[in-house]
Parts: sequence; C-alpha cells; structure tokens
Amino acid sequence: MFRAVRVGKFLKAPLVDPDRKRSTHGDSLLGLDGIRGLAALIVMASHTGAFGMGGQGSLGVLLFFFLSGFVLTLPYADEPRRLVNGAELFRFAASRVLRILPIYLVAVGVLTWQLERGTDFFLVNALFLKGWSYLWSVAEEARFYLLFPLVIAIAAPLPGRFPKILYLCVLTWLAYRYRNIHQVDMLDGRHASFYFWMFTGGMLTCLLYRWPALARIAEKRRPAALLGGGALVTLVLMFLSSNHMVQQFWQPLIPSLPNNLVLNGWARPGTWIFLFFLLVYGATNYPGSWAGRFTQLSFLRHMGLLSYSLYLFHFPIMAELQKYGFKEEGLFVAVLAASWVVAWFAYILVERPFLGIKPRRTGARPGAEREVGDFPAPRF
Repeated sequence: MFRAVRVGKFLKAPLVDPDRKRSTHGDSLLGLDGIRGLAALIVMASHTGAFGMGGQGSLGVLLFFFLSGFVLTLPYADEPRRLVNGAELFRFAASRVLRILPIYLVAVGVLTWQLERGTDFFLVNALFLKGWSYLWSVAEEARFYLLFPLVIAIAAPLPGRFPKILYLCVLTWLAYRYRNIHQVDMLDGRHASFYFWMFTGGMLTCLLYRWPALARIAEKRRPAALLGGGALVTLVLMFLSSNHMVQQFWQPLIPSLPNNLVLNGWARPGTWIFLFFLLVYGATNYPGSWAGRFTQLSFLRHMGLLSYSLYLFHFPIMAELQKYGFKEEGLFVAVLAASWVVAWFAYILVERPFLGIKPRRTGARPGAEREVGDFPAPRF
C-alpha cells in the first residue's frame, strides 16, 4: 500500500510541483511558469501552422530567452557578489548542466535515430557546436550560461542598484547594436543571430523588479494601472501581431499599411523586448491584474513546468504525425496531446531526478529556496 502511495506521488509530480516552486527570496512568482507555458504553446501553434500563428514562434523562443535572463538573475539581484565565489560558481554551473543536458541528450538521441543520422550529427548537437533546425535555441541558451557569470561579476563591484541597472541598459543596447558579430551555426548552412541582448533584457527586468525605488512608484494607482494594462496589451498583441492577423485584420482596417508589414519577433525584436518587460514586470508585480491572473492559470503553469520537454520533443512528434495527414489545428491538437504525454514522463523520469541532485545555493535561508529542483526525486 505504501509503495502504491509513493508511486502515485511520483506520477502526479507534474501536477503538484508548479504550486511548490518559490524564488530564492520566498516569492511565489507563479506567473513566470504561466508565461513560459504560453510561450511553449505559441511555438507549437506556429510550427503546426494552427490558428493563423505561423511565424509567431519567434515570440515564444525570444520569450524563453528573456525569461532565462530574469530567472537566473533573481538569486543575485540583491547580492551579485555571491556569484563571484568558487563554490557558488560551481553550484551555478552544475545546476545549469543538470537542468538542460540530460533530457536534451535524450532528445538529440531520438532525433539522430529518427533522421537516420550518424554519430557526427549527435555530437555536433550535443556539444552545442551547431544546432539542427529548432535546436539552435538550446545552443543559444548554453552560450548565455557561459557569459552570465561574467556579466554578474562586472556588475558586482558597482555601487548601489542604479549603476547596475545603467550598466545592463548599456550592455543590452551594445549587444543589440552589434548582434551579428557572433552567430549560432545551423546544420543546413544558415546562421541564427545570438540573442544575447534578449537575455540581458530579462536580467535588466529582474533588477528593476527587485529595485525598491521603482517598487514604491509601481505601488501607486496610476503606474500600477499602466504597468498592469501594458502586460495585458502585450498578451493580446502576441496573438494580434501574427502574419495572418496583419493580412486579415490590420491591413483591411488600415489600408495605408505596407503590404509587406511584419510584426513578429524576428522582424521587430527591439519592440518586443520592451513589450516582454511590460508582460513580465506587470505579471509578477500585479498578480491580481488581468494579465497576472491569466498567467497564473493552472493549465499554463503546468505547461510551463513541462515546457522544456514539450519544446524538445514536439518537433519529432510533429514530423511523425504529419505522415498520417494531420494539418494545422488538427495537427496542433495531436502534437500537443502526444508531446504532453512524452513530456510528463520525461519530467518524472529524467528532468526531476537530475534536478533533485542539484547543489544547494550557498547562504540560502532554510525554507526560502523552494525551487522544484531542490526537492529530492520520489523513489518507489
């Protein structure tokens, strides 16, 4: 009987873990998982061509990058000097490896088998030297992880919060201005820009979120209404800015718009980094707002918990389902259902066990750091 109870807890972990996550400071930033889940759904809708969302996958991918910068900065926003420490640096590196590598290697292995490729294909992707198709984004994450400690180390000696914010503003602008200096190679000969500035935009948003001076202003009625409304507007625009909506809604409504107008993330990344700030800052600071309540929906937070596996496995699953004639909305539903099942078991069998052995952060207060990765994996 007790064995059955343990198995039950093990199997239902993806349902309960979203409610158990806490930031280092004990904050319950449930909306972040919801935003991440929404990003995963947008990517799948774009890849399957469903609901006129073709091309909007750019927003999902760039939002993943932005959230990475925010979440990784959160433990060091108040004390960046903590990362300039051998033990903490090791903890950071180990946690990143345990977070992205195990299930990623499984996914690359599946793709190598599905595509009937050789060892070279596996190694090039596994070592993040190049990225096949959609895997370029994981290679971008790995590059950011290498640079993140350096960015924090430069910020650490700066006095006060404002100089650090100014530093990240300048760094984000420079990274955007010279964004084509470094690119991520793809296996088909194309190159993807390194969206380092989108990551640093998330870092900057995190510092602003933890800045008491801004928090005092944001508590006032009018700024709260503007920021909360900005988050809601961003959510709406994520759907109304698709190529389909531009052609079917905006251009008939405003005939003077150019015929080749594109509003998605690839075409207007500078606009979307500002909109992502409104979304993340608004959803985290005003959980009772329309945007805050939407991003805290249990379904979206559940999808957010599984988002990494959903992203990794939806593409090979989509390729298989297309052979049976699934298209657009039907394909989206089928891919989502199949990917959800795979992601569920990938989470409990691979992701969660490896997160369970992640080294604890130095100096963390007992009970304060309550991230999913700090829970030991259930055994049965």
